[in-house]
Amino acid sequence: MFDNMKLFLVLAALAAVLVFAAGCSAGPTANTEIQEGTYQKIAASAVKERLDKGEKLIILDVRTREEYDSGHVPNSILLPYDEVGAKASALLPDKKATVIVYCRSGRRSEIAAKDLLAMGYSKVADMGGVNNWTYGLVK
Repeated sequence: MFDNMKLFLVLAALAAVLVFAAGCSAGPTANTEIQEGTYQKIAASAVKERLDKGEKLIILDVRTREEYDSGHVPNSILLPYDEVGAKASALLPDKKATVIVYCRSGRRSEIAAKDLLAMGYSKVADMGGVNNWTYGLVK
Protein backbone atom coordinates (compact mmCIF):
# COMPACT_ATOMS: atom_id res chain seq x y z
CA MET A 1 0.00 0.00 0.00
CA PHE A 2 2.87 2.36 0.79
CA ASP A 3 4.32 1.69 -2.70
CA ASN A 4 0.96 2.57 -4.28
CA MET A 5 0.93 5.86 -2.37
CA LYS A 6 4.45 6.70 -3.63
CA LEU A 7 3.45 5.87 -7.20
CA PHE A 8 0.36 8.05 -6.90
CA LEU A 9 2.38 10.99 -5.55
CA VAL A 10 5.01 10.68 -8.28
CA LEU A 11 2.34 10.56 -11.00
CA ALA A 12 0.48 13.52 -9.47
CA ALA A 13 3.70 15.55 -9.31
CA LEU A 14 4.53 14.68 -12.93
CA ALA A 15 1.05 15.69 -14.06
CA ALA A 16 1.36 19.01 -12.21
CA VAL A 17 4.71 19.73 -13.85
CA LEU A 18 3.31 18.99 -17.32
CA VAL A 19 0.27 21.21 -16.77
CA PHE A 20 2.50 24.02 -15.47
CA ALA A 21 4.95 23.70 -18.38
CA ALA A 22 2.16 23.77 -20.95
CA GLY A 23 0.67 26.90 -19.37
CA CYS A 24 3.98 28.76 -19.39
CA SER A 25 4.45 28.74 -23.13
CA ALA A 26 4.69 32.40 -24.11
CA GLY A 27 5.99 31.91 -27.61
CA PRO A 28 4.45 33.26 -30.77
CA THR A 29 1.10 31.90 -31.72
CA ALA A 30 0.49 29.96 -34.89
CA ASN A 31 -2.99 31.47 -34.88
CA THR A 32 -3.36 33.65 -37.94
CA GLU A 33 -6.04 35.92 -36.51
CA ILE A 34 -4.80 39.24 -35.19
CA GLN A 35 -6.93 40.77 -32.48
CA GLU A 36 -7.50 44.48 -32.84
CA GLY A 37 -5.86 46.88 -30.42
CA THR A 38 -3.85 44.38 -28.37
CA TYR A 39 -0.16 43.51 -28.33
CA GLN A 40 0.41 39.99 -29.57
CA LYS A 41 3.10 37.81 -31.05
CA ILE A 42 2.74 35.86 -34.26
CA ALA A 43 4.82 32.98 -35.59
CA ALA A 44 6.74 33.46 -38.81
CA SER A 45 5.00 30.36 -40.17
CA ALA A 46 1.61 32.04 -39.67
CA VAL A 47 2.84 35.16 -41.48
CA LYS A 48 4.17 33.04 -44.35
CA GLU A 49 0.87 31.17 -44.56
CA ARG A 50 -1.08 34.43 -44.78
CA LEU A 51 1.25 35.82 -47.44
CA ASP A 52 0.99 32.60 -49.46
CA LYS A 53 -2.79 32.98 -49.42
CA GLY A 54 -2.39 36.43 -50.95
CA GLU A 55 -3.36 38.42 -47.90
CA LYS A 56 -2.13 41.99 -47.92
CA LEU A 57 0.21 42.45 -44.96
CA ILE A 58 2.62 45.24 -44.20
CA ILE A 59 5.87 43.64 -43.05
CA LEU A 60 7.78 46.23 -41.04
CA ASP A 61 11.50 45.81 -40.33
CA VAL A 62 12.44 48.01 -37.36
CA ARG A 63 16.18 47.32 -37.43
CA THR A 64 18.85 49.76 -38.62
CA ARG A 65 19.54 50.48 -42.30
CA GLU A 66 22.74 48.41 -42.08
CA GLU A 67 20.89 45.41 -40.64
CA TYR A 68 18.15 45.74 -43.26
CA ASP A 69 20.68 45.93 -46.09
CA SER A 70 22.39 42.76 -44.84
CA GLY A 71 19.18 40.76 -45.43
CA HIS A 72 15.47 41.32 -44.84
CA VAL A 73 12.12 39.60 -45.31
CA PRO A 74 10.98 40.03 -48.93
CA ASN A 75 8.80 43.11 -49.51
CA SER A 76 9.38 44.41 -45.99
CA ILE A 77 9.51 48.14 -45.27
CA LEU A 78 12.32 49.64 -43.23
CA LEU A 79 11.31 51.89 -40.34
CA PRO A 80 13.88 51.84 -37.51
CA TYR A 81 12.16 51.41 -34.16
CA ASP A 82 13.46 54.72 -32.82
CA GLU A 83 11.79 56.53 -35.76
CA VAL A 84 8.35 54.93 -35.44
CA GLY A 85 6.83 57.85 -33.55
CA ALA A 86 8.07 60.43 -36.04
CA LYS A 87 7.61 58.60 -39.37
CA ALA A 88 4.91 55.93 -39.04
CA SER A 89 2.01 58.19 -40.01
CA ALA A 90 3.65 59.16 -43.30
CA LEU A 91 4.94 55.69 -44.13
CA LEU A 92 1.88 53.76 -42.90
CA PRO A 93 -1.18 55.97 -43.52
CA ASP A 94 -3.79 53.19 -43.10
CA LYS A 95 -4.16 52.57 -39.38
CA LYS A 96 -6.51 49.64 -40.05
CA ALA A 97 -3.96 47.75 -42.17
CA THR A 98 -2.41 44.59 -40.76
CA VAL A 99 1.18 45.32 -39.73
CA ILE A 100 3.68 42.58 -38.86
CA VAL A 101 6.77 43.90 -37.06
CA TYR A 102 10.17 42.23 -36.72
CA CYS A 103 13.74 43.12 -35.70
CA ARG A 104 16.89 41.12 -34.91
CA SER A 105 15.97 39.50 -31.60
CA GLY A 106 12.46 40.65 -30.67
CA ARG A 107 13.19 43.51 -28.26
CA ARG A 108 12.86 46.37 -30.74
CA SER A 109 9.91 44.78 -32.52
CA GLU A 110 8.01 44.60 -29.23
CA ILE A 111 8.71 48.27 -28.53
CA ALA A 112 7.70 49.29 -32.06
CA ALA A 113 4.53 47.15 -32.03
CA LYS A 114 3.41 48.70 -28.75
CA ASP A 115 4.22 52.19 -30.06
CA LEU A 116 2.13 51.57 -33.20
CA LEU A 117 -0.79 50.36 -31.09
CA ALA A 118 -0.51 53.46 -28.91
CA MET A 119 -0.58 55.59 -32.09
CA GLY A 120 -3.92 54.04 -33.08
CA TYR A 121 -2.86 51.24 -35.44
CA SER A 122 -5.37 48.51 -34.76
CA LYS A 123 -3.95 45.30 -36.25
CA VAL A 124 -0.33 44.91 -35.19
CA ALA A 125 1.55 41.70 -34.44
CA ASP A 126 5.15 41.09 -33.37
CA MET A 127 7.00 38.38 -35.30
CA GLY A 128 10.08 38.78 -33.08
CA GLY A 129 13.53 38.27 -34.55
CA VAL A 130 14.41 37.97 -38.22
CA ASN A 131 15.99 34.61 -37.40
CA ASN A 132 12.42 33.27 -36.97
CA TRP A 133 11.91 33.84 -40.71
CA THR A 134 13.31 30.68 -42.31
CA TYR A 135 11.88 31.31 -45.78
CA GLY A 136 14.78 33.28 -47.25
CA LEU A 137 15.96 36.87 -46.99
CA VAL A 138 16.69 39.37 -49.74
CA LYS A 139 19.38 42.04 -49.94
